[in-house]
Amino acid sequence: MRAIDVRRLLTLLLWALSLSLIAPDAALAATKKKAAPPSPQISSFEMEPAEKIAAGNELFFRVQGTPGSWATVRIGGVTRTVVLQEVDDGVYEGSYTLRRVDRAGTASNATATLRRSGRSATSTMARLNTSPPQAVITVPQPAPAQPLALNRFSTTPVDRLEPGTELRFVVEGTPGAKASFSIENVATGVPMREAASGRYEGSYTLKRGDRVAGGAPVVAVLEANGQTARSTLARSALVADARPPTVRNQVPRDNETVQAGGPVTVSGSFSDAGGLGVDPRTVRIVVGGRDVTSQASISRESFSWRSELAPGQYVADVTARDGAGNPVRSAWTFNVAQAPTAAVAVGIPLSITSPAPNTTVPAGTRFTVRGKTAPFANVDAEVLGITAAASAVGLVQKLYNDRLTADANGDFSFDVAPQTPVPGMRYEVMLKANANNQTKDTRLVLFQQR
Repeated sequence: MRAIDVRRLLTLLLWALSLSLIAPDAALAATKKKAAPPSPQISSFEMEPAEKIAAGNELFFRVQGTPGSWATVRIGGVTRTVVLQEVDDGVYEGSYTLRRVDRAGTASNATATLRRSGRSATSTMARLNTSPPQAVITVPQPAPAQPLALNRFSTTPVDRLEPGTELRFVVEGTPGAKASFSIENVATGVPMREAASGRYEGSYTLKRGDRVAGGAPVVAVLEANGQTARSTLARSALVADARPPTVRNQVPRDNETVQAGGPVTVSGSFSDAGGLGVDPRTVRIVVGGRDVTSQASISRESFSWRSELAPGQYVADVTARDGAGNPVRSAWTFNVAQAPTAAVAVGIPLSITSPAPNTTVPAGTRFTVRGKTAPFANVDAEVLGITAAASAVGLVQKLYNDRLTADANGDFSFDVAPQTPVPGMRYEVMLKANANNQTKDTRLVLFQQR
């Protein structure tokens, strides 16, 4: 009877000992099962003040919260998601330039999201910040360590270079390198992302004030292992310019007759709306079979040559090319008539001494017209502003209409103040002098600076 009790007691002791060894492991497993990773937290969500919420303006965001998270921002009216970079422990920054297709406005909201370990946290900004802009600090990307090769740099040409237009670039070269591009006088060191192995893509949305009229050179840079490779796109690569320029406002007009006895001006203006503009180096001017290009004043917008011409018929022949190589040629005929003899009444003198024909005047500021006629002659002056923009075809402004009296030397002048300045506006100045029952007319064409 006692032996049986002893065996039972030993069995109970062994069973209790096994439970004591198993229980801690089971408790530890239960604790691990219950412990879940904490949700990320957002402590602040800020937007740098933007001058205006419009195409071409850049929005800059900053989020502070749990380190090591994936940070994004969604903007109301914008289909793309802005990905932020962790520039410091728990500090995330990123920017987005509004495109023409975006529908964001001052009433749009923005939502920041932090994701980590399958959990997320959000913070919403009720309205976009449109206070005066602040400086934005960009953080350089770390340089990779790979062998270097830049094989190809290309872009997708656009129809027009204007605010809100998105320019896209592709670089093909060494995988894992640091790629960027710069647009002359516009943007420097714009980073590009590696969309596929060795293929880098980047874009830039034109802002208001960017000077890219006529295109701009673009340089791509690839960096790796302390080495740098560059490739340049020509100025003409940005615009898909297939239309040739035109020559307008020729002086003298086709088949017009001008009097000999004084310098004759041959001039005109170039138009290449939406294109790269005329390259002044390609302009060639021939008058009466003689090349006068070297004596002419030539710019992207106009040309002018002035010289004495003997009586006779002349052909003016002007050729040029725009920045994309599209050619233009304009030829017209004018006559120079013999000056009247002393026995024939020649009328009173009238000439415009400044500005020169077909020159450009500063945008939005008044300019002065000076001339010379007979002493104390009356001069009726009229100035019209004619808009050539497609959005305002046929708009004519009467900028000046008055009668002047020349001084004892025959000099006179008057100021013209544009009412509604429009880039490329044409000014037509018409003068008529009267003295001793004689009259004389003259005309001048000017252009507003673009």
